[in-house]
Amino acid sequence: MKQLKRSTSDKNIVFILGIALLAAMWQVFSLYIGKQTMVFPGPVESFRYAFMLLGREYTWKCIFATMYRMLKGFGISLILGLLFGILSGNYPFFEQLFRPSIIALRAIPTASLVYLFIVLAGFKNAPVYLVVLISFPIIYEGVLGGIRNISASIVNAMKVDGASFFRSSFRIKLPLAMPYIIVAMTTSFSLCFKIEIMAEVITGASNAGLGSAILGMRSSDPTNMVPIFGYSLIAVALMLLIDYLTGIIQDKIKFN
Repeated sequence: MKQLKRSTSDKNIVFILGIALLAAMWQVFSLYIGKQTMVFPGPVESFRYAFMLLGREYTWKCIFATMYRMLKGFGISLILGLLFGILSGNYPFFEQLFRPSIIALRAIPTASLVYLFIVLAGFKNAPVYLVVLISFPIIYEGVLGGIRNISASIVNAMKVDGASFFRSSFRIKLPLAMPYIIVAMTTSFSLCFKIEIMAEVITGASNAGLGSAILGMRSSDPTNMVPIFGYSLIAVALMLLIDYLTGIIQDKIKFN
């Protein structure tokens, strides 16, 4: 427990230093690219505008709308990734059967999928479907890799014990594969958040969301980048918080 607390404390200090370094590099780029604040605003202007946005009800509506759609898509992909990953992890036949589809999903350009889902599912649901297809291969491979890396002695013991498929998969293999699954979930979650905002920007400002808000600000005044940086900063802050929390979870799993 002491080792876990010391490790978490050290990571917190480094994490804060990393944020300070990011802000310093941001300020340097802002000064280097242009002197006009609106062309490439620095961290001070962006933070000030972001705090102003957080005082508006519309901003929170956009945050919750984006998070809801992203979590909806992520939840669907998590369920599918677990089911197909368990199947492939236990039976190599299904791994080879699904392999071309997984490769295709990882290789298809994201932008083309956005326009495809706009036609098939409409502007409102297109971001959700996009999140599903982006995160599903990552979670699937995390589950598959976790199950495949379980010690052969444990697998043989389950066979000798006569454990059923469901018992061995959900009560033994999944808990043992959880470190791989957590890493896959963390990676895909961060990616899904960016994909969701990008999809909202492409599909238009008809629905509430951070991407829709960015598009609306861009359309109203293309020369003023401060509002865009302000909304983007809110998205970055959310992802930093999520990354911090998932890091704590990973540490607990590692030390348990």
